[in-house]
Amino acid sequence: MENNVSKKFLEQYIMMTDWVNVYINVLDDKELEKELSPGKNHGVWILGHLIASDDDFSVYMGKGELIFPEYSELFGQGSTLQNVIEYPKVSQLREQWKAIIEKNKKIYENLKDEDLEQLPENMNADFLKHFTSKGKIVMAWQLHQMYHGGQLSVFASRAGKKTF
Repeated sequence: MENNVSKKFLEQYIMMTDWVNVYINVLDDKELEKELSPGKNHGVWILGHLIASDDDFSVYMGKGELIFPEYSELFGQGSTLQNVIEYPKVSQLREQWKAIIEKNKKIYENLKDEDLEQLPENMNADFLKHFTSKGKIVMAWQLHQMYHGGQLSVFASRAGKKTF
């Protein structure tokens, strides 16, 4: 079987993480510590949130365990934004982000088109109402990553960084 859809999802994942990494790499630690607007997400939280949510991806796909389970409470959906000094150092987050990308790249590399029709794993009933297949998990997680990549692009723009 060719697994054409899964191959496209892998290509898209690589393209998307490369795009997000442009912004993560062009911004220095101080630039990531700034808030989008007063009391709103700062770059540190966004990077941690990307780590936490992309770490969840493997669990919902039934392809692994969380590498950073402590980040669910710190950076997960519904977490309270804290001062940047309350979070891990940006250098640590950058390295953990790379680890998550590598973990998920392996999942995508081994994904089969037939897997995309299966029910997600380890999801509560509320999530299952919206994410009725592993294919929808892939789509939603990639859209989510792009949303936050867009936020990071605002930081880069405000910092006067040339990216593309």
